[in-house]
Amino acid sequence: MIVEITKLQYKRLIYKLLDTLYGPKISYRWSNDLIEIISNEGQEIFYVYTKFGRARGCKKDMYVIGSTDEEINDFIPKAATRKKLFSKTLLSYVNEKTGLDIDCIEFFYPKTTKGVEHDKKYNFNVKKNKKNKM
Repeated sequence: MIVEITKLQYKRLIYKLLDTLYGPKISYRWSNDLIEIISNEGQEIFYVYTKFGRARGCKKDMYVIGSTDEEINDFIPKAATRKKLFSKTLLSYVNEKTGLDIDCIEFFYPKTTKGVEHDKKYNFNVKKNKKNKM
């Protein structure tokens, strides 16, 4: 059985999941060239690089921390975390909650090749609407 959902339904689903996991009011702490996105419980969930550590062509590059990535993957099936749509939705969520204008995202996603599981890096630039070249 194939279930189709619209982009708006997908956005609502991801927003509610993130609100459930990290609270409706996330905050941030700025230090030098790093912005730490913090959940309601005071846990760091994302890093945003503004100078060093960011991808080429990005002004603010968000990195999804490993523990955050694991929590998200535990709650959302792999089929629902399409890389491009998930990236856009996650960035729009963080931008709405914090007021920061983050334009890029970097995260690792699980991939199975010939029965061996490993993580693969994914970079995405929203303004250019394409995957960053490494």
